[in-house]
Amino acid sequence: MVKYIPLLFALFLLGCDIPETPADRETALTNRVIATVNGVPLMSETLELYISNWGEEYEKHNPPVTYELLKKMRGQKLEQMINEELVKQRIKETPATISDEEIKAHISKMIDDLGGSDNFINYLQERGYVTLEELEADVKADLEALKVFTRDMHLNPPTEEQLRETYELLKDHMILPERLWLSHIQVSLDKRFLPDGSKEVYADEYLNYIKDQIDHKYITFAKAAREYSECRSSQHDGMVGELRKGDTNSVPKVIHDAAFALAISNTSGVVVSPLGAHLLYVTRKAPAYTNSFEESRVVLMEYLIKQVLDENRGKWLLFLRNRADIRYLEIP
Repeated sequence: MVKYIPLLFALFLLGCDIPETPADRETALTNRVIATVNGVPLMSETLELYISNWGEEYEKHNPPVTYELLKKMRGQKLEQMINEELVKQRIKETPATISDEEIKAHISKMIDDLGGSDNFINYLQERGYVTLEELEADVKADLEALKVFTRDMHLNPPTEEQLRETYELLKDHMILPERLWLSHIQVSLDKRFLPDGSKEVYADEYLNYIKDQIDHKYITFAKAAREYSECRSSQHDGMVGELRKGDTNSVPKVIHDAAFALAISNTSGVVVSPLGAHLLYVTRKAPAYTNSFEESRVVLMEYLIKQVLDENRGKWLLFLRNRADIRYLEIP
């Protein structure tokens, strides 16, 4: 499918000499070499596809793309392509071994950091991954780059003294807020296929009927979630997962407030949010807690390593670029 590209956009992508036919135009877009990195050509297709998609997304929420902005984005993307090619070549030059266990451990941590399997699946879909194997290939490439980067820059892991100093500095941030583990039943407020009248009233009556069945122990909350909830979490007995007090990014504030006001193992009244109408159920709560140094060791290690990586990433790319033969065949 050919996506719509604003006129200014198309003219800039094609340059001054506009081909006469769609076939010629397609060839001009896909067959140009725009730069070489140690003799390896970078083709225009990747750059133009990125710019096309970026421009469409940008213009959904902003004024039309200007020539200056378009030129800036093309330049930035081309430099990114060059950096990526340099890293690929460096990995081939000094290979790094990555085990299947390292890849699995990294993906497991991703799932935990994202807050569970549902959020992980959403993450994959939003970034265009069709299969898990595609993600595994990208994770392997990232881990390879990290190992080569660490080796090239002669980076050492943080010392015990650095860990302890950082813990004292960040001690106030080592407090875990009050937490709870939430499940819910969600139904839509869409009234297209419902009787005339308020959609909120219909959802309220429907959920109150379900709540009555739960309260009288005719059905468990988990089974009711599997049978009645329209949320994907129904496949997991309605479990949403851990919610921290003050976190209104993971769930709407109205759900956050109702959940923390709810006693353990009780079913809430109907809660209406932008996502729909809900019954909430809290399976467990944990009070606020300050992590000890030993409990914080892994987090501190990650924090300090990230600092070192951020400080040295630019130096590494400069090292790779200084020893490379980079030739621009087009002005970005």
